[in-house]
Amino acid sequence: MRVIEWPQFLEETSPLGGNPSAVTVGIFDGVHRGHQALISQVVSQKPRAAPVIITFRQSSHKKKSGYGHTGDILTFRQKIALFESLGVSLTIVIDFSESFSRMGGADFLQILYEYGNMSFMAVGSDFRCGYQLDTDALLIRELNARRDIPTCIVQPLTEGGLPISSSNIRAAVTRGKLETAGAMLGRPFTIDLLGASSRVNTSGGVAYDIAGSGGILPPPGKYPVLLLDKNSDKINENPVEILVENGSVIIAGDLDGLCPEYVEF
Repeated sequence: MRVIEWPQFLEETSPLGGNPSAVTVGIFDGVHRGHQALISQVVSQKPRAAPVIITFRQSSHKKKSGYGHTGDILTFRQKIALFESLGVSLTIVIDFSESFSRMGGADFLQILYEYGNMSFMAVGSDFRCGYQLDTDALLIRELNARRDIPTCIVQPLTEGGLPISSSNIRAAVTRGKLETAGAMLGRPFTIDLLGASSRVNTSGGVAYDIAGSGGILPPPGKYPVLLLDKNSDKINENPVEILVENGSVIIAGDLDGLCPEYVEF
C-alpha cells in the first residue's frame, strides 16, 4: 500500500497511474467494524477501481476542528497497518490545516474527480464534510450522481444495542469494558508502546507514557495481557500481568531482552 500526503496528491499528475479510484473518507480512529464495512465497499471495487482511503492525522483534526477529544484508540502506524491488511491500495493523509478546514464539500469532491479519477464512493450515513459541515451523505450522493459516480451510503452497525462508533469504543475502554470494546473493534483492544516515552520505574519495570502520547487507557489496575513484537506476533504464549497507573502502562519483571511493541488486552 502506498501512503502520500494531500499536497503530494495534488501535485502528482496521476497518483494512481490513470486508473479509476474507489474512495472513502474519515478519521477511522479504531478502524472498528463500522469502518471495516466502509472499507470493504471500496475494496470490493477491485480490479476495476483502486481502493483509496482519505484520512486525517486524527488528533490534529479533532483539536483544530473544535471537537472534544479524549485520546486516540490507535496510533497512526496501527491505523495504516490495518488499512493495508484490509486491501487498500492508496492512503492519502490530510493535515487539517486552516485552508483545508475552509474548503466546501463540493470543492472537495471536485478535487477527487479531477485528481483522483474517482469512479465510486462509500460514506457512512452520518458522514459530513466541508466548511461548517455543509455537505452530508445524501448531498454527496446527489453531487456524485451528476457525474454518474455511484455512492454507497453505509448504515451504522450496532453491538449490544449501542451504535459501533469511535466515541463508544473510547467510553468502553475508559470504563474498563474491554470485551465490549473488542467486540466493537472486531479484535482485541491493543496499545502501541513504540510511540510512547518510556522510563524505568522504582520497581525495575518499564513505564510507557500512553496518555502523554495521546492514547487512551482502561482504568488504573492490573490486567492480564499478551505482549506483541513489531510484527504483532505474540512474545508470550500465556498472559502476563501489567499495571495501568497515572496514564502509563507498566511492564514489570525481566523480559530477557525482548522488546514488546504492543500490548493486547
